[in-house]
Amino acid sequence: MIEKTKLSLWDFFVSVLSGLAIALSVLAHCIFKDLITWKIIFGQPAALIIVFGIPTIILVGLLFEPLANYITKLLTHWPCKYIKLLSRKKWDENIQSLKKKAGQYIPNEIHGSEYEYCKNWLTQNTSDDSYMPFLAKFGFYRSMFLLMLSNEIIILSIYQLSRIQTLISLFLVVLAFIYFRRSGDFYRHVSVTVYSRFIASFDSKVKRDEAIQ
Repeated sequence: MIEKTKLSLWDFFVSVLSGLAIALSVLAHCIFKDLITWKIIFGQPAALIIVFGIPTIILVGLLFEPLANYITKLLTHWPCKYIKLLSRKKWDENIQSLKKKAGQYIPNEIHGSEYEYCKNWLTQNTSDDSYMPFLAKFGFYRSMFLLMLSNEIIILSIYQLSRIQTLISLFLVVLAFIYFRRSGDFYRHVSVTVYSRFIASFDSKVKRDEAIQ
């Protein structure tokens, strides 16, 4: 997952899993459209797959994440984000409360970018990376949502829908919805963690300064 902060081990594993899922999806479409056969796949030397396949999978995962980030942001900024089925009122109220409390430690010109400021401040000024697992899972589910959505569009565009393909299509819709919702869960987890850790760090700093004085 590509962020403004450094690439972590969590991000690396997410890139590998995302890239592998994308590679398997492309391979499945190629086989269904008779563009490649199993004989060709299994006929490749194992060393060639390791040398070229693994770096390609990682690179694809890294390049796919910013696209997933952009598409998800577009969708979550549409009015559909207010649909009750996708909303979590208590979570969002808690996040807004923490964001407001964190605001007392944030420069005025940062308005609108509080989350990024808090996350980058924690990275640069503390060793606290407790938010990273949530951030990585958010990125993974976000990428999987876009992948399922892309597969759905491809199936509807280039295939004549048989019974099995219709079932696969419906299954992909369900998966896309689940991944989209899960990405929202982990976005809320990481937001709460980042704001809470930021507030706690500054509260401790203020107490230390008061003790010294």
